[in-house]
Amino acid sequence: MRLVMKFGGVSVADGAKFRKVGTIVHKFAGKGDQVAVVTSAMHSVTNTLVDAANQASRKKKDHVRKAAEDLAERHRKAAEEAIRDKAVLAKTLESLNATCEDLKNVLLGIAHIGELTPRSKDYVIGFGERLSAPLLAGVLQDLGMKSAAFTGGEAGIVTDDNVGAAQPLMNVTMLQVRQSLDPLLDEAVIPVISGFIAQTQEGIQTTIGRGGSDFTASVIGASVRSDEVWVWKDVDGLMTANPKMVKDAKMIDSISFAEAMELAHFGAEVVHPKALECAAKYKLPFRIKSVTAPERPGTSIVSEVKVRDGSVVKAITNINDVDLITVSGASMVGTPRLPAKVLQILTDEEIDVLLISQSSSEESITLAIPKEGGSKAQNALELSLLGSKQVREVSMEGGLSIVAVVGAGMRGTPGVAARVFTTMAKEDINIRAIAQGSSELNISFMIRKKDTEKAVRALHDDFKLGG
Repeated sequence: MRLVMKFGGVSVADGAKFRKVGTIVHKFAGKGDQVAVVTSAMHSVTNTLVDAANQASRKKKDHVRKAAEDLAERHRKAAEEAIRDKAVLAKTLESLNATCEDLKNVLLGIAHIGELTPRSKDYVIGFGERLSAPLLAGVLQDLGMKSAAFTGGEAGIVTDDNVGAAQPLMNVTMLQVRQSLDPLLDEAVIPVISGFIAQTQEGIQTTIGRGGSDFTASVIGASVRSDEVWVWKDVDGLMTANPKMVKDAKMIDSISFAEAMELAHFGAEVVHPKALECAAKYKLPFRIKSVTAPERPGTSIVSEVKVRDGSVVKAITNINDVDLITVSGASMVGTPRLPAKVLQILTDEEIDVLLISQSSSEESITLAIPKEGGSKAQNALELSLLGSKQVREVSMEGGLSIVAVVGAGMRGTPGVAARVFTTMAKEDINIRAIAQGSSELNISFMIRKKDTEKAVRALHDDFKLGG
């Protein structure tokens, strides 16, 4: 098989975990599988880089020197713990030291002028993956495999110049990645590609947004025509509910891309929706695998939607800490441009909208916003809309959660919504807002955060999803 394996930050958090990842790759490569690896930055490193870049913009040179030195020490320690061959270790440390020196110089340059541009920030936050890839390649070499490290751009991923959320130009990317990686895979060389970062056609580094390492894995998989993409996590696979809330939650053996994307959007943070969208487009099977139990099959994500007899719902998921913003006014009736204006205001403020609902009377629009953006959203909407004649009030309610019921079996099945809301009524749980997409793959609603666990358990029991 030709496989693309993606390992997240938790999987490469320290030297021991790098070594564990190396043994997993070695196991499958040793069977004759052709393997390409995509790696994230070490756990929490990207956040450290974002903070260092911000501190550099405030001219805090001592802070950024320490941040660069701490990151260098952390990666040096991980390399020394994971790599046993002295020659391989020396070569790996040489690469890591050069990259860390580059990081320090970039941060000090930003600190010297006191200005952080979007392009320079993109360059800084990509250093985590640039450090992780050669370290993992060194581990694979130490285990007796041929391996080479690449940035996403070096591997051939070309994007537009939308800084911070660049989009791969798939036609040229697929051609270049194939030219770069196919010969290596055919010669049993394992390429280790840094996720999250790519480059423009002019060679300028870009990033493809948070969760971008999953997206990188999809792009690489589609380009080299892999049989599957395996995303390795510290969980067995996708679950019917959060196991911390529902003790009898069980692993889902197989799920469609459409269902998985709904779960990913509504809180099941196992694979990024952009990665699933790309994989669905190119009919690229995904699989969620466990680093703690690599022999288990995990959850398969495929194009075909399979609905078992009597299986209406596939999973219950939730997002906690959500604010409810309501824009209301009698004069909103018959004003079709207003919803577009509301969303544009939030887009300009870079505020994510998790759920939107408009009453049939058109007198109000309700939006679910992550808690960290709630007050900002309310202020922006008040400043822009309250002076108009259409809007009377912009109100906000906090302390809420979104619960989503997801499953392809819901499509065309009457009575599912009634069953969901009857269950909530029996549990004395008040519903603040409701939304259902035309695909009928999910029913989502907002409730008080304190009722979330009770709601998820009740629905999980009612739809008999337990093991």
